[in-house]
Amino acid sequence: MASETGVRRIDVAGSATLTSEERAIQMAALRKVQRRVAAIIFFGITIHGVAGCLGAAYVIEGQGRHGDAIAMTLMSGVVAALTYTGVRLILGRPLLSALWIPIALTPTAIGLAWLLTR
Repeated sequence: MASETGVRRIDVAGSATLTSEERAIQMAALRKVQRRVAAIIFFGITIHGVAGCLGAAYVIEGQGRHGDAIAMTLMSGVVAALTYTGVRLILGRPLLSALWIPIALTPTAIGLAWLLTR
């Protein structure tokens, strides 16, 4: 709360007292940061599933099991789609995004291109 001079009043504990409007603004900012941190953590964990599927496809291809390698690469696309959906839901954004859907499926597309050109 500001006085007539524009100076914020400090309570006994040494912290500034906030109006309900200021508190609401701070809580909204805090929730936004919490969502972003949660999305980054979720992405960091689940992207390992995409990389793991692609790595497994590489190993399986080396064993001569081409069909299984393609199936594993397609599975990486499923994991990428789940990762994309989870991040968008955590952030509270619309699921459809002309920019982020192709970016999410890029590792799978590269893996398929590599497998199909061998």
